[in-house]
Amino acid sequence: MSEDTPAERPAGLLRRVAARLIDLVVLTGIALLFSALVVNTVPGAADPMRMEMAPLLVLSVGLFAIYLAYETAFTALYGATPGKLYLRLRLVAADPAVGAPRAGAAAVLKRSVVLYISVLLNFVPIAGFIALVVSVYAVISAFFDRPRHRGLHDKAGGTAVVSGTTADAAPRGGGAGAR
Repeated sequence: MSEDTPAERPAGLLRRVAARLIDLVVLTGIALLFSALVVNTVPGAADPMRMEMAPLLVLSVGLFAIYLAYETAFTALYGATPGKLYLRLRLVAADPAVGAPRAGAAAVLKRSVVLYISVLLNFVPIAGFIALVVSVYAVISAFFDRPRHRGLHDKAGGTAVVSGTTADAAPRGGGAGAR
């Protein structure tokens, strides 16, 4: 068990939603840049309303990779995404017996796949819709899980979002001892 486990408490839903919105704003900016790059460089992508299959695949796979990389890289380095860091939240392993200060990369990857599978399957008519329903349900399910507010994505990854930071979770404001 980690030394800060007794002080850990599940993150409030409003803070989680606000953190997700911050992350989505950042990701939307990155996605727009990537989409513009694809539309301007990949043959068959000039007309976004009649895009051919190859650019659709490049766009889908590229955006999915960007979303996964954002979540896993920031969480691996800092224990949270920028939105979570700003609101002083972090991602931990759900099982306190694990004792790790952060969720492992495999757990974050599983969690992120559930959240963003709809991005990968966006252009596959029925599968894309089903994936979107799963992704939306993953987030909404956190509202009904008591007391930890773990959504389907957290359960799939074995993670939980908690309030507060630890010295090794790169707190806002500087040095290793800052709180």
